Amino acid sequence: MLVRRSTLGPAGQSRLAGLAEEFSSAIFEPSFPCTFAPRAWQRDELLFGLAGDPARILPDMLALMREAAAAIRSHRDQVVVLFLDAATGSTLDTERALGAAILRHLRRHDRVPWPHGAPADPMDPRWVFWFEGVDFFINMSTPGHRRRRSRNLCSAFTLVVQSRSAFDAFAGDADPVRAHIRSRIAAHDAMPPHPALGAYGDPCSREAAQYFLGDDNEIVIDLIAEADISPSEHARER
Repeated sequence: MLVRRSTLGPAGQSRLAGLAEEFSSAIFEPSFPCTFAPRAWQRDELLFGLAGDPARILPDMLALMREAAAAIRSHRDQVVVLFLDAATGSTLDTERALGAAILRHLRRHDRVPWPHGAPADPMDPRWVFWFEGVDFFINMSTPGHRRRRSRNLCSAFTLVVQSRSAFDAFAGDADPVRAHIRSRIAAHDAMPPHPALGAYGDPCSREAAQYFLGDDNEIVIDLIAEADISPSEHARER
């Protein structure tokens, strides 16, 4: 179930409240790159959810993402923060594999066909991840990120999801906003901004490469493939 921060109670009251408090500590660091996040927290605009059982991560994430899609369809600019309690001792490699498993599970169980005419190949610069009729942008942040501090938001695997088109509309003239955030990334992280960070639709940019950034500057597009997406498939598992 998705809830707002104001309903969570003290950090010690529940695992979700504690993770939300850790998340707030990360985004309120003076050097944190995204200046939109603290404002959204202060205005109680964020929705939070938790997949707390490592044995049920995929089905629980499916349910939470369906809720997230419904919330975004109701309020186009809604941002949702989902925490996953994965197995202890995870590495960046296992966390990346989990991210891939989540995306593929969502595709297999999507109740809405991939939009006609939407690129299915993640190598297409116009590609975006569609789920339940929403054009999602997904930021994956994990405890395994050490050097790239902007992708380590708390002690749980974290997905920050929103509509790609709504974000672009909200940001307005995106180039100055993007340049400002990237300059803050350079100051916040122990390394330069990742080269995969680009502008949506730019011929040199690949959206899928931005979902999970490693602690190096290698560009990797392996979370989902065209074979995982069947635009003409209408019969889906429920």
